[in-house]
Amino acid sequence: MTQSLQPGRTAYLLEKDGELLARMPPREMELFAFHCDFEPTPAFEPYRVLFDEDAAATDRLAKDDSPEVMEQAEAMLDRILALNLLMRRESGGVHRQALIGIEGNRASFRPLDLQEEPQ
Repeated sequence: MTQSLQPGRTAYLLEKDGELLARMPPREMELFAFHCDFEPTPAFEPYRVLFDEDAAATDRLAKDDSPEVMEQAEAMLDRILALNLLMRRESGGVHRQALIGIEGNRASFRPLDLQEEPQ
């Protein structure tokens, strides 16, 4: 079930090593997943190509779930997780590990440890 969220709700901040990469105001929430607007800072630019490649890999996987394509998608996921990105809520709370997808001006993420951030 998807729940639309009202504008003005606390945004999430995407960070790497204390540097702000993007602000992500949530638009919708599903069970364990957040869908957000994506407002990158200039610091995000070095990572953009990686997330563009990830989006393309996700599209390929939707059409072809062969072991080879699955392996490529998993390798891309490993590269993103290796960045050790942090999702911090502006009003407090943090997710140290999350699956994140970014496509254009939209992002979605799914925390890997649901106990990490108080709701």
